[in-house]
Amino acid sequence: MSNSSPFKHEAADDSVGFLLWKITTLWQRKLAVVLGGFGITQTQFAILASLRWFQDNQKLATQTNLVEHTKIDKMTISKAIRKLELNGLVERTSSLSDARNTNVQFTKEGNSLIIKAIFTIETADDEFFSCLTESQLKQYKSLTSSLIKSNTL
Repeated sequence: MSNSSPFKHEAADDSVGFLLWKITTLWQRKLAVVLGGFGITQTQFAILASLRWFQDNQKLATQTNLVEHTKIDKMTISKAIRKLELNGLVERTSSLSDARNTNVQFTKEGNSLIIKAIFTIETADDEFFSCLTESQLKQYKSLTSSLIKSNTL
């Protein structure tokens, strides 16, 4: 590499950011195909799956908790929930305990859809990461969790 090059690395794949970009692009492409059959976006899936996780774990499902759980920004969450509500998959209600919060819950249709979508996505997860051993998967999860924790605003 020449001295005038702005790149730090000799090979593009030596850049962890570029590797993250590539794996994210491949994963998003796979998710788009899988979720297209359900008529929802990746952001909507993340919200619906988080709602189901909150439900299964007896956690309060507010827009604020969804922002924290998914790391999706507040405005995007609000717009996506509005769209999910228009599509009859969720309902929003004002929180009785805190007027600043909005509770989000499934409709019957939304709950049915997310159960099927989670099963399909988990199968896609298994396929996508099947090239890794159990030990590598454990290490991947640990490293990814560390990166998320250290970069959360």
